[in-house]
Amino acid sequence: MATADDQNHKDAEPREPVVEASVEVTEEEYLEEEYLDEELDGAAAEAAEREKVRAVLDRLSSSLVGIRVHDVIIKGNTKTKEELIEAEVAALLRAAPTVQDLLRNASIACARLRQLDVFDSVDITLDAGPTELPGTTNVVIEVVEAANPITGNAGVYSKPEVGSTVYD
Repeated sequence: MATADDQNHKDAEPREPVVEASVEVTEEEYLEEEYLDEELDGAAAEAAEREKVRAVLDRLSSSLVGIRVHDVIIKGNTKTKEELIEAEVAALLRAAPTVQDLLRNASIACARLRQLDVFDSVDITLDAGPTELPGTTNVVIEVVEAANPITGNAGVYSKPEVGSTVYD
């Protein structure tokens, strides 16, 4: 039996993203689900929400889920040009074909923006894309710019003199 050490990942065939063929939900099913959510009390609603999250995590861990970035939205930049932020991360985020790749690339993009030393904080959120475009997401980048991003040191050099001078 071959182990992970015996396999060369470069020789492996690329995995194709799995995209569900029918994701549409009828209006009747939607209203029924909404009605059921209203009927649940606090503990039951919390348990139902936990089950939904568990189902999403199980799906993400068991198979590749295809996704496409519809838009990159940047918030919080007042001094930094939006084009600079997009130049650093937009291509990386748009290149991800699956949710798993997008999560990985969003982490890399966040690190890249933090390394610029221009922002106090950087948050990247994956938001639902437009309803008319299923399988899409909007990437929202929220930044908090540093109060004074320019820092520096100054020094003075003087040649040693033959005599010494005392200042009082």
